[in-house]
Amino acid sequence: MIADLTNSRCRLRITGEDRIDFLHGQCTNDIKQLRVGGDCYVAFLNAKGKMRGDGHVLRLPEELLLETSPGMQAVLEKFIVTEDVVIEVADSRQYLAFGETPAGLTYRHALGLGVITPAILPVTLGDAELEILRVEAGVPQFGVDMDETTIPVEAGLVSAISYEKGCYVGQETIARIRTYGHVNRHLVQLALTAPGRAISAGEKEVGQITSTAQSKRLGKLIALGYVRREFAVSGTKLNVGGQPAEVIKLCEV
Repeated sequence: MIADLTNSRCRLRITGEDRIDFLHGQCTNDIKQLRVGGDCYVAFLNAKGKMRGDGHVLRLPEELLLETSPGMQAVLEKFIVTEDVVIEVADSRQYLAFGETPAGLTYRHALGLGVITPAILPVTLGDAELEILRVEAGVPQFGVDMDETTIPVEAGLVSAISYEKGCYVGQETIARIRTYGHVNRHLVQLALTAPGRAISAGEKEVGQITSTAQSKRLGKLIALGYVRREFAVSGTKLNVGGQPAEVIKLCEV
């Protein structure tokens, strides 16, 4: 199966002698450790540790290729001062493949295999079906389950964060959370009896739903949402839409 991500994501070519150092300082993962042909998942933060976007970085021989949230080109270019860095929109298309490997540049994706290619591939999985698979897998989407108010630790972006790398924008917040404290909420997957927005424990609101899907595979209505950390435990009984709901798992990608 193949889904088309061309219009929902953006592809950027990053060139110039300082491209690796520059992007390394802008994201949460360790770009300097990538070998040619390697890739990694990253988050982009502001100075307070809140997300500006996410993406996957592919290291090519003479450039970095970044698939990312729309609008990230302008965000990154604001940080270019004297660095030898050029950011351009790549002339390509983008897909997510399940169970097959189409020709093109590929990267590891939490749902399947990401593919970037100039070719037009046969799409066999629509947006609605892809959304169900995403919610079933507990994978957050920027602009839906994550935004400029989200700390990546809250959204469970485990694979996007390197705790060994040097300074980057927003690092102080991430390091402080790991060393001294915790976040107050976590993204979880829930089983619902009825749709709704507010998540409650008894009469007290403890979170909010961000995505909902009717899962044929699981035979139930499921959702992603943020709950206070003390409720982010598998099996926790809650309420959504005035009806019983239950935490299935803590989301981590």
